[in-house]
Amino acid sequence: MLLNFPNALTGVRFFGTPALVQLYLSHRYFLAFWLMLILGLTDWLDGFFARKLNQESLFGKVFDPIADKVLMIGMFVTLGYLKALPAPFVILCLARDVLIILGALTMIRTPFASHLSPTKASKINTFLQILCILTVTYRLHTLNISSLLLFIESVLIVLTSLFTIGSGIQYAKTFWSFLKNGREFT
Repeated sequence: MLLNFPNALTGVRFFGTPALVQLYLSHRYFLAFWLMLILGLTDWLDGFFARKLNQESLFGKVFDPIADKVLMIGMFVTLGYLKALPAPFVILCLARDVLIILGALTMIRTPFASHLSPTKASKINTFLQILCILTVTYRLHTLNISSLLLFIESVLIVLTSLFTIGSGIQYAKTFWSFLKNGREFT
């Protein structure tokens, strides 16, 4: 089913991202914080409701990761542009997403596309990325540069970097196995 509640939540994330980017670029960080929180919650809620309401669909399985990538790439490019996040961190997060997109495009039209699903590390990574973005947005809004907030932000960046690298390696192994083994891929 194309039109259902979980897919609508995914659509909110996908179509809400340009508005979120505009809020950041116009330095309206209070509104950006709340919209980012809502869009971040839709990432969890769409899957939750799809399972609970038995409304999982092929459209949702394809559109959900696209909406995730649009949101995360949009946020990292925007926060990188605003110099609100360190450039190496932004590059690392973007590189992982590009790897995932290229790998998925390689596999998407094959019978092995069903092997494309987020790993536990990837789900934790996305949660940490959203939390990191929210923390940075809070700092931008309040102009709070307390040592505690900066420490929390630093810890989140390190943790997110570790999960970004770990989940990126997992995806790279999956894609490499597909390219190496082709039809024998399992």
